[in-house]
Amino acid sequence: MGCMGTENIMKHLSFLICSLFIFLTCQGQVTTYFHGNKVQSKDETASLYSVSIYPNNTRVTIELIPTKNRGRMNYWSSVNTVIIAGGEEFPIVGFLRTRNGEQIVDTSPFNGNWGWEKVKKGETYRYTMVFDGAIPPGVTDFSLVDRGDWQGSHGYGFRNYTLNNPNIGATSFHSEYDVKKNIDENNDGICGIYEGFDNQGYKLACVKDNGIYKLIYLGMKEPKRWWRVGDLKATLRPSATPGYFKAEWYMLYKSLNTDAYVAFKGGSMETVISTETSTETSGYLKMYPSTASGNNSNGIPGITQREEWSGTGFAIGNGYLVTNYHVVENANSISIHGIKGAFDNSYTATVVATDKNNDLAILKISDNKFKGFGVIPYRVKTSTSDVGEDVFVLGYPLTTTMGEEIKLTTGVISSKTGFQGDVSMYQISAPVQPGNSGGPLFDGKGNIIGVVSAKHIGAENVGYAVKASYLNNLVETLSGVSLPSNNSISTLALSEKVKKVDDFVFLISCSTKANAYSSAPNINNSNAAKTINNPTVNRTTANRATIQKVVLAKDYTAVEIKSNNQTSLTGGYQWCNISRDTYILVNNGQRLTMTRAEGIKVAPEKTYFSYLGQEITFTLYFPPVSITASSFDLIESDDSEWKWYGISLK
Repeated sequence: MGCMGTENIMKHLSFLICSLFIFLTCQGQVTTYFHGNKVQSKDETASLYSVSIYPNNTRVTIELIPTKNRGRMNYWSSVNTVIIAGGEEFPIVGFLRTRNGEQIVDTSPFNGNWGWEKVKKGETYRYTMVFDGAIPPGVTDFSLVDRGDWQGSHGYGFRNYTLNNPNIGATSFHSEYDVKKNIDENNDGICGIYEGFDNQGYKLACVKDNGIYKLIYLGMKEPKRWWRVGDLKATLRPSATPGYFKAEWYMLYKSLNTDAYVAFKGGSMETVISTETSTETSGYLKMYPSTASGNNSNGIPGITQREEWSGTGFAIGNGYLVTNYHVVENANSISIHGIKGAFDNSYTATVVATDKNNDLAILKISDNKFKGFGVIPYRVKTSTSDVGEDVFVLGYPLTTTMGEEIKLTTGVISSKTGFQGDVSMYQISAPVQPGNSGGPLFDGKGNIIGVVSAKHIGAENVGYAVKASYLNNLVETLSGVSLPSNNSISTLALSEKVKKVDDFVFLISCSTKANAYSSAPNINNSNAAKTINNPTVNRTTANRATIQKVVLAKDYTAVEIKSNNQTSLTGGYQWCNISRDTYILVNNGQRLTMTRAEGIKVAPEKTYFSYLGQEITFTLYFPPVSITASSFDLIESDDSEWKWYGISLK
C-alpha cells in the first residue's frame, strides 16, 4: 500500500532504506520504529514510520509530510497490498481509524476518498494499515508491496527493511546431538525423538529439563524460517493420569495455545490442539531411542515396568517363523503359542536373523518338545501386488482386552508405498492394532504378500506391511531355510482359508524376565559341549578388546570378551556399550543375532569406566552353533571397531 495526493498517483515505487531503529514491547506487542531517508513525491515526503506486531495482526504506519499547503490530502490503496516477511505474505484487511474516540479497523475504503483537510506544509501526518496475521517471532526481513488495482496503479512500496523481532522459545538445545544426550541421560520411555504423521510432519524431541518435560523443535516437512532447531515447541504439565499432559503449545506462527494436550502411549505420542474453529489430533511415532531396556510398559512413570508384551508371527517351515524386529527387540524370553491351534503348550524360540531397517526378524523354535508345524498351506508371494487387491490380516491384537483368539480383518491395498512414500511397504485399509505386529498379510488367494508392521495413529484404518520381497532377502541369509511355495487354499472361501491357516499363525509372548533358556548361565559351570579358551583370531579391528573364551553349549553360544579403558578421562568418564544387533556369522553361512549381554550395557545405555586403565569382562550370548563348525566371525556393526574375523573353534 502507498499514499498519494489526488494530483499524483505514484507508480511502481520501491526502494531500500538504511534505517536506525528502536523497538518497544508492551502487552504482547512488538514495535519497530524507523527513522531514516524519506520518499519524495511531488506534494509530500513519505517514510515507513513503524511496524507493530500484535498477537493476531500486524500494523504498519506510514508518515507523510506535505511539501506545500494543500486543501486535501487523501489515502490511496489497492486491495492487493501485502506484507512479505519470512517468505510469507500477509494481506491487508483495512485501516486503523479513530471513530467516536475509539480505534477501529475500517475495512471499507480502499478507494482514496478519505484523508485530511487543509494540510499544512511541514506538518506530520500518519496513518496505519492493518494486515491479517502476526509476523512470527524471529522473522526480521520486511517488505511492504502494493501490487496495484485493475488499472495498474499502486502506491508506496518499502522493501528490504529489518525488524527488531526477537525469536521466542530459545533453549539450551542447539542440535539433535544435544537432545539425544539429554534423552540418553533421561531414558524413561517418554523422552525421545518423535516424527509426526500429519501434513506438517514435525520432528520433535521430548526432553526433561530441570524435571519438566519439554518438546523441542528439530524439523518439519516444509521448514519455516522462524523455526530453528532447538526452539521450544511445548512445555508439558503433568495431569492426574500418568502419561497425559496439558501443554503450552507454540503454533505454526509461534502464537501460544494453552488449550493443548499430549499423551504418550508406548512408542507413540498423540497431540490434541484446540483452536477457535477446530480441534486437530496428530500422531507421532517414536524414532529414538528405538527401545529402552527396563523402561515402563508405556514409557509412563508410575506404571509397573514393561516386563511382558506380545505380537504375532507365522510359520515358514523347519521350526522357523517370522515376526517384526520390534516385537522381539530387547526380549530376554520368547515363547510361541498356538502351534497346531494348541494354546495350552508354549515353545521357546530364539532370534536367528534380523533386518532392523525393514523391521523383520526370523525366529527358530529351540524347544525339544517341538515336533514340527505340519504341512504349510500357503505360499509366500514375493512379486508386488496391485493397488485395489483384496487382502486380509490374521493376528492377536490387544490380547489383554480382546482375548487370545485369533482375529481377522479385511481390506484392500491402498498404496504400493508406505508412510512418507516408503517403497518397502504396502499401505492397507485392513484395520490393525497393537499385537497385530508381525502377522501375515494375505492376498485374496491366500498368498502371504507382506508382514504387518504398523498402524497409522493419525488416521482411521490405515496400516502398513513390509513387502514379502524384503522378507525373502532376509531368509536368503540363512542356510537351509526357504519360504513356503505351495498354496493349497487358493480356491477356498475366506472362512475356509482362515480355518486352514490359523494353526500356522502364532501368538508370540515376549518378556524382559529371563526364563530357563534365556538367563545367562555361568559359562564356567555350564553344560558346555565345547569350550575354547583364548581362541585364535585370524584378523580383528578391536584394539582394546580381546576374546577370552568361546563356549558352545546345547542351548546357546557364549563369547567372553575383555576390554580396557586406555583413553584419557579428561572431561568425564569413558564408556562403552554393545549394539543389540551384534551377530556372529558362522563359516557355513549361518547368521545368529545376540540374545543377551552380561557385564555390559546394551545401547543406548552405557557402561562407564571409573579410571584410566580399568578393565571389564563381559559375555555375549547367541543361539547355539553346531559343534562341528570350525570358525565364526563376531561383528558388532559395520561402523564399530569391535569386529573379529575367523575366530577358531578348534
